[in-house]
Formats: sequence, structure tokens, C-alpha cells
Amino acid sequence: MVRHFLVTTVFLVASVPALAQTSTPTSPVSPAAQPAQQDVITKQDNSQVRVYRLVGSKVVGPDGQTVGKVDDLLLDRDQKLAGVIVSVGGFLGVGSKSVALPPDRVDISQAYGEERVVKIEATKQELSAAPAFKTLEVQKAEADEKAARARALQNMPPGSPTPGSPISPLAPVRPPSSPGSSTQ
Repeated sequence: MVRHFLVTTVFLVASVPALAQTSTPTSPVSPAAQPAQQDVITKQDNSQVRVYRLVGSKVVGPDGQTVGKVDDLLLDRDQKLAGVIVSVGGFLGVGSKSVALPPDRVDISQAYGEERVVKIEATKQELSAAPAFKTLEVQKAEADEKAARARALQNMPPGSPTPGSPISPLAPVRPPSSPGSSTQ
């Protein structure tokens, strides 16, 4: 009986791969399921810089002096670099402002070395005097704040001073009453 069991087991084990090969139909992989070799990038080119090497990089001006650091990159809808956002001034990020420079004013070729450096065609003084870059979030917050102020002004009773304005000199001022005194 054991011999019969062993023969049956060997027969089943030997036939399973053959059954698996013949019983399952093979379907060709559709081209959409697997990208073609030419549709993927397989290695980095010498002329390409990865973003992580740029963000946080030291930014130096044409005179070699440190201007700030790269805070972010700005891409357009076509995935093209639209600007490099540089953090300028401040101490440890406090009091700094962001200024966006167009790509033609930025040289990222120095970002390849061990010391991550990005060269720009502007000095620290020029960027400090330049208008600050405003993200969409900052623009929305400013618009919301302006709308809230406008609503607050509309809801104020007539004749009341506007926020931030001095009290009108024509408004009557009552002296504070002392405890225990009565006014009749």
C-alpha cells in the first residue's frame, strides 16, 4: 500500500507542471501595461541635476559672496523650470524673504560637486531690495484677509472709528468715574 501511495505521489508531482503548462492559456502582455524601453529614463545624464541636490543649496552672487539658499523650484504646466526661489536675509530662516529668479539668471552647474552651490546673477543687496515672491497660498491668505477687513468695515455702526484710525477729536470723551461717586 505504501508502494502504491509513493507511485501515485510521484506520478502526480511529475504531471502537475505539465498540467500547469497546458491548462493555463498564455496571454500576451499588452503594450499599455508595460512601458516601452524608450518611454522611460534608465540613467541620469551628465547635464541633469536632481532636485534634492538643488533645494537647500547655497546661493552665491557674481562676486562669490553668499546670497542665501535655494528654497524651492517653480515649474510651469509644461514641466519646465519657470523659476528658482531663493531665500534671502534673516538669521536661521527667521526674517528671511523669498525671491524668485528666472532660470536664465541661475547657473545650477555648480550643484554637481560635493559642496552644493548655485550661482546667480544678482547680489544680496539686489535681492534684498527685490519684491518678495508670493505663493498661491500667500496670495489667497492676503485676499481672504482683505475681504474680512472689508466685511468688518461694512458691519461697523456709522460714526465709529475705523480700525487703525485715531479717535475723532470731535467725539465726546467722558472722564472715568471714581468708585462711590454718582452722576445725576
